[in-house]
Amino acid sequence: MKREPSQKNIIITGLANTGKTTLFNSLTGAYGLVSNYPMTTIEPQTAKYSFQGISYETTDIPGMNGLLANSEEVLIFRKVICETPPDIIIQCVDASRLKQSLYLTSELLYMKIPLVICLTSVEEAARKGEKVDSGLLSRILQIPVLEGSDSGSWGIFDVKEAAAKAEELISPKIYPESIEKLLNELQILIPETIGWKRLCAVLSLMDDPYISDSETAGSNSLFFGLSEEIRKNISLKKSELFENIPGKSSMIIMKERGNWVDGIFARVVRTRDTHKRAGSLSGRVAYYSRHPVWGVVFLTIFIAATYFLVVDVAGWIAGFLDNLISMPVVGWLNRVIVSPFWRDLLIGDYGVLTLGLFNAVITVLPVLSIFFLLLGLLEDIGYLPNLSLLLRRSFNKLGLSGKAVMPIILGFGCKTMATMTTRNIKSRKERLIAIFLIAFALPCSAQLSMNMAILGNAGVYAFIIAVVILVLVEISAGTVLNRILPNDTRQVFIQELPTFRAPSLNAIAKKTGYRVWWFLKEAIPVFVIAALVIFFIDLSGLLDLTKQALNPLVVQWLGLPIQMVDALILMLARQEAAAGLILRLSQNGMLDFSQSIIAVVVTTMFIPCFANIVAIFKEAGIKAGILMLLALNISTILLGGALNWVLQFAERLF
Repeated sequence: MKREPSQKNIIITGLANTGKTTLFNSLTGAYGLVSNYPMTTIEPQTAKYSFQGISYETTDIPGMNGLLANSEEVLIFRKVICETPPDIIIQCVDASRLKQSLYLTSELLYMKIPLVICLTSVEEAARKGEKVDSGLLSRILQIPVLEGSDSGSWGIFDVKEAAAKAEELISPKIYPESIEKLLNELQILIPETIGWKRLCAVLSLMDDPYISDSETAGSNSLFFGLSEEIRKNISLKKSELFENIPGKSSMIIMKERGNWVDGIFARVVRTRDTHKRAGSLSGRVAYYSRHPVWGVVFLTIFIAATYFLVVDVAGWIAGFLDNLISMPVVGWLNRVIVSPFWRDLLIGDYGVLTLGLFNAVITVLPVLSIFFLLLGLLEDIGYLPNLSLLLRRSFNKLGLSGKAVMPIILGFGCKTMATMTTRNIKSRKERLIAIFLIAFALPCSAQLSMNMAILGNAGVYAFIIAVVILVLVEISAGTVLNRILPNDTRQVFIQELPTFRAPSLNAIAKKTGYRVWWFLKEAIPVFVIAALVIFFIDLSGLLDLTKQALNPLVVQWLGLPIQMVDALILMLARQEAAAGLILRLSQNGMLDFSQSIIAVVVTTMFIPCFANIVAIFKEAGIKAGILMLLALNISTILLGGALNWVLQFAERLF
């Protein structure tokens, strides 16, 4: 596709967790979530900026280690560059992981697309005793190399100027003459219509499955579009060229590339002998956070602190806002509105203000704000990958390798995005188990914070009992699925552990503000519309009929007040709206100790949000998705009734 001279495409790439999204935000003025752990960016994000009369469409790509087709991230990169070929590539390079980044750089250089390197974590590398000479690195690679600060600050004008002036590259001399000669002969076999012929030749020597394997490549190689005949010719040529060279071609290529990387690293990095002491405190904290004993202590302290802040601090804020806003407004409207219809529509049990706006802003928002603040703190410190390592052994017993741990941990933030990260799990069995566990008894950040507030009104023991029940449910579900699903190939677990970093208060405040704004923008209209729908359903008499029909299930089987029907209906719209209503029931004394536990457990396990359902179908398939939804909802009803019976028996016993 030919573009106008006034329009250009930029791709921002690099290893995971190297500051790509931070740079994307700074360049475009958009905002993507930034966290100190891999897999924060799951799908490409695109935004535009203008510089010197030219519009640059900029795409932030999920992190990857190289262009060999061995991960979902690489296929995303290939798909993007095929659909919108980039004019410029910006690679974010972590100065403390320079060697790993240079492997990717070597492949990007072979694409001959103008390349700019943005060096990140320079100060962190210096604290470890490593100083990168960015000027020398630029001269060796013959491309611009710019430095950014650890706080994520950039000379954005300099980055934009470097991108604007970046020129087409000359393929570097990475391999010895014998290998370069082989690459030249392989290139002859590749048609001129195929882009990046040199890189295609290199990847063919590395046994890229989309080049060498016709079954994998299929009708769309997602990069080269090589025909079956060309792939066979390449394979025969490889065998002929390597007939007199000992060793596998892929191993030879990686060895020579490693020599090239080591040579550059030795020239551009100066080390100090005193670097062993640098970062020792953060290293010790990270170690103890994943220690089998101290890691549990660390997690318990965080949960206790979160419980206190959500229940007491957020509860106080909600009460203050209720006295400041809700009660005066409701009282005033109650006095001035004569019509019963309009009074009920605005401030009745299902009023637009009471169930809609005030439920969102006064009941739910304080709880979510506190929890978003704490979640942002953990993300910026780099705790979550260490937590996933702490839980790895427990997950192995559920048939899950460590590869599935991180998506499940991320489910406590957003179940939809966590479900999408499961695409990186190659084992279908593990992927299905992970998707089900994320959807089942795992609360997302909004639901978890609201659950804490609800259980806080019933006391700390209610909180502990509910947590234990949900953990046991997850373990039981994982165990059952592990037994009934057919086995397939398990993956080797390699978890990248980011450096523990002192959190930036400005970054945490910005991230919390973004999440709060997102909630206000997305949720308030849903809260108001849901209130209107329930109001008119109640006005028509259908709500009473629904409650009568569900009375045996909700009241007799689950042991909950009939008002919980309202919450179950609201869950179809938004789970926070349902949780806000349940919290109001709890605050008004309409839920006792046992009912609070049952309400939280049932709503946590019940129908996932609509976005999560879409993600389940996308990642698991329609058939598996339907079976999952049926299984989790039937299980919820059965387990909810059993829990009601057990708690009633315990109350009579004690």
